[in-house]
Amino acid sequence: MKKKALIFLAALIFLSGILNVWAQTPNLEVQKIDKGSTIIAELDNPAVFDFVINNKGPGDFFEIYSLVSVSMTPKGKFELPYGETKLEVMAFPNEDIREDNRGFFNFEYQIKGQNSGIFKDFLLIKIVPLQDSIEIKAEPLHPSDNRAVIMLKNKENTDLKNLEIKLDSQFFSTTKTVSLGPKEELKLEVEVNKEDIEKITAGAYIVSAEIEIDGADAELEAIMTYLEKEGTSVERYSDGFILKRNTVVKKNEGNVPVKATIEVKKDILSRLFTITSPESDDIIRNGLVVSYFWARDLAPGESFSATSTTNYTIPLIFLILIILAGLIAKKLAETAVVLNKRVSLVRTKRGEFAVKVRLHVKAKRHVDKIQITDQLPGVTKLYENFGK
Repeated sequence: MKKKALIFLAALIFLSGILNVWAQTPNLEVQKIDKGSTIIAELDNPAVFDFVINNKGPGDFFEIYSLVSVSMTPKGKFELPYGETKLEVMAFPNEDIREDNRGFFNFEYQIKGQNSGIFKDFLLIKIVPLQDSIEIKAEPLHPSDNRAVIMLKNKENTDLKNLEIKLDSQFFSTTKTVSLGPKEELKLEVEVNKEDIEKITAGAYIVSAEIEIDGADAELEAIMTYLEKEGTSVERYSDGFILKRNTVVKKNEGNVPVKATIEVKKDILSRLFTITSPESDDIIRNGLVVSYFWARDLAPGESFSATSTTNYTIPLIFLILIILAGLIAKKLAETAVVLNKRVSLVRTKRGEFAVKVRLHVKAKRHVDKIQITDQLPGVTKLYENFGK
């Protein structure tokens, strides 16, 4: 009987000791420094803290753990001597917690000493989906810009390493790999395809981003404003001489629709020999000048042309005839001596055939040493003494 009483007393003392140890609370003060308390719901990244633990009691070996489905490091026992100790602590919520919780999640953790009891405290973490952790913005794009600027921001207090982002819009398409620290904002410069944007009008356009990290993906969108630029270029071509062709080309070099007008002027004479293609929209006469007008609404990158063809063949023929007549008249005007010859029959007594040749010589200016030569028919004879 005495033996049983002694065994019961010993067991009671042992159990009392254990309960006393469990009831003890170590004299700890814990300061938590947030190094990345956000967890991406689709990933298994940890929430990271620095614990500055001030042990005001005797040194001991401790371990840290959670009674909920959150594993914590460091695993196993670690020593906390008297005074302050800095310790990096990570919390890994399991998949169920990450899927069922969004926003802030507060859970209890415990630091259990080998001889000094259990210290209880709460740790606050944040669980967000990848879609909500990243923000994308696009700066306005000017038609003269060769590069577009895309701003990528990590909105949460967590590290995003080796983030692959595919950007696509009407202005560019590219893929980049970047890393973002907590709350970090990164500027991405993307080369613009100038050939693709010549016919794009000014306005707001969507930039889509496909993001992938460690098997998780998300789709984001941003609005890019394509700024206005007005302006038309003019090119003129001319060829031919007798058949002269003039072409005027206007092109909308901007990115907003414009109304372009072409004007071709002709004098009242050349107008008679001019045809246009296409037919002009309007003709205005002002004195001796005639103006042809064409008007078109041009979209960005669009152009139109007007051609006027003047045929100078008929005026050239008239001009040549006038010049020839003038040359002949000039040549005649330059003749110094004018000779007129007249031949008439002469009656003779015996009825012989006889003719009288009369020469009339006129000098337009003073000339010397004039010699006049003529030929007689073969059946005639010259009577030099007849007449004067």
